[in-house]
Amino acid sequence: MNTRRKPHRTGSGAPVPRPIRMTVLIGDAREARRGYEVTAPTRLMRTWRLLTAVNEELHSGGVDDAAAHRAAMVFNALRNEVVRSVSPQLAEEVRELLPPLDENSGVAGTRAACSGALGWLDSLMTSMLMQLARQGGLAGGPDDAAITGRRPPRHP
Repeated sequence: MNTRRKPHRTGSGAPVPRPIRMTVLIGDAREARRGYEVTAPTRLMRTWRLLTAVNEELHSGGVDDAAAHRAAMVFNALRNEVVRSVSPQLAEEVRELLPPLDENSGVAGTRAACSGALGWLDSLMTSMLMQLARQGGLAGGPDDAAITGRRPPRHP
């Protein structure tokens, strides 16, 4: 049975576009069968950018214990956002590889945790963006064949 939702409307009666929910399968067919998916790509991209900023701040020098403590708390919040943004299989991997930081995490420990998390997240983001490029058919530039396996269209 098909159901149709009424568009959400503002006080003025104009329809408001709803956010599109999208799931991105990660990796090749074998990995996709294991259930490696990004279930909230937009949230994951925001989290990745925020973690990059935290990591840059931690490595900029002059970070004291209070700043490291704040960064550790932000790290834990971002870690939870990553867990919410991926399939249960990838969430379990996050929990195993990226344990939460406690309030006693020093500058060096917080830097190491952020760098490790960023390395893992960079890899996931690369896989996700490549998969989106494959699904979206790219713009047809000369480098697209390496990503999609297709030749760009010829224009007369």
